[in-house]
Amino acid sequence: MFRRARIAACTLSVFSFLSMNSSADLFIGSEDMPFVLGTYAEYTQNAGLFNWTPFDSTATIWDLTVYPGSQTATVRLLDPNLGNPPAPDTFPSSQMVELDTLGGGQETWSYMSKDSFYLYGNGIDFVSGFRFIGNYQPDYQIYFFPMFYGNGWNTAWMWIYDIGLIYTANETHQKQIVAKGWVKTEITGNQYWPCLVIRDNYIYSDNFGTLDTRWLYEWVVAGRFAGGNGIAAAISTNGASKDFVIVDDMLRLKSLNVPGWDLTCPNFDSTTVWTDTSFAGPYPVSSIITDSGGIGADSLFYQVNSGSFVGVSHDSVQGNKYFFTIPPVFSSSILSYYLWAKDSFSVVNSIDIWTTDPEAAPENNLITFNVTLTGIEEVTPSNSPKTVLSVYPNPFTSSVLIRASMNKEGGPKTIRIVDPSGRTVQVFDLSEYQRTSPGRVVEFVWPGTDERGKPLPSGIYFMVFEDETKRTAAQTVKLIKVR
Repeated sequence: MFRRARIAACTLSVFSFLSMNSSADLFIGSEDMPFVLGTYAEYTQNAGLFNWTPFDSTATIWDLTVYPGSQTATVRLLDPNLGNPPAPDTFPSSQMVELDTLGGGQETWSYMSKDSFYLYGNGIDFVSGFRFIGNYQPDYQIYFFPMFYGNGWNTAWMWIYDIGLIYTANETHQKQIVAKGWVKTEITGNQYWPCLVIRDNYIYSDNFGTLDTRWLYEWVVAGRFAGGNGIAAAISTNGASKDFVIVDDMLRLKSLNVPGWDLTCPNFDSTTVWTDTSFAGPYPVSSIITDSGGIGADSLFYQVNSGSFVGVSHDSVQGNKYFFTIPPVFSSSILSYYLWAKDSFSVVNSIDIWTTDPEAAPENNLITFNVTLTGIEEVTPSNSPKTVLSVYPNPFTSSVLIRASMNKEGGPKTIRIVDPSGRTVQVFDLSEYQRTSPGRVVEFVWPGTDERGKPLPSGIYFMVFEDETKRTAAQTVKLIKVR
């Protein structure tokens, strides 16, 4: 069993086939995994060679759970005193030892510290065990950040082992991100998480005549598992081509536990789902967001047609129910939106992860609907009459005073009260309330009821102002009714 003693040389070069601006919208950064004793992970591993369909870089969905995986491999981060020799006095700066146990029972120990020696990086190493948990600022780089579809990098390093004889090993990797899509492994459950796929041409040689040349495909997701981390990998037999049919080893992340860390994403429930509509908006969206450690940050991200996603913060929170609003549109559009949240633990520790339920928005939980407006309904916001609006009190319990001061050119003739589903619950004809005065002030009280006088439940409502052509005006006012 080899023990890696020190690094003699390391080189890194980076290249890109696509610029970051022209690449797809999945970028994976370098969030660090904590250097925490007791961290433990399990992986599913095959017991022997198996055949698979050669990797297709045009594919976008990979269910890796269909492949053999009868064994379990583990990774543990332990106190150095618990490790096998060489003892900590040989590595005075070591802060922990990583114990890797492969499916067949083989063990590999690596002593690690936060200085420039005795470190191991994240990623997968099939030669003398595998490393999956780390990102301990390694003295060589397995990954290059940020990772995005189309970029690539080359790495090369030399290891020197003292096994009674001096053993020198050279390792080179030519890596390129060749695909982007969704992957399913044991840790993702029934979900598919967005991923990048790295193709690695791996060459290992030593001064005893060993030459190992293989191809490796690694599925990498964003998350807190290993700081821009692979959750699965498959490697060819020695000497195979990049289109190999026989898989030598496949590892898939099964579970992970970090003492003191909240690894569970916030849960979203009863989220408003808008379907195709002729309503021009605004579009209220609510969701019950929970996390055992509390919610530290949240947003709704929406997209109009193929534009960029725009984030909006919540309007209000009632218990665990969060309320958001997508602004109105003024022409027929395709609207898409998803919710995002960080638990308090992630905020305090400055950790960025996929934090939606299902994890990995927007791919897994993007809600899309069509807004179809007729020619009469469509209006340019800049052409809408200017109106000074005020409501008091807001939030309100039993009634709210509504006042509209319109300019001399006229203004909205009708006010519709709209509930969170977009349904009109009350209509007011302003001509019944309008006073003859220079300011053309319209003032009335809404008791928080529908057209039949039935009290409406607590929640968010909108006043939508329309002129005599029934075109939706640009101005809207949000009303919050509370108990």
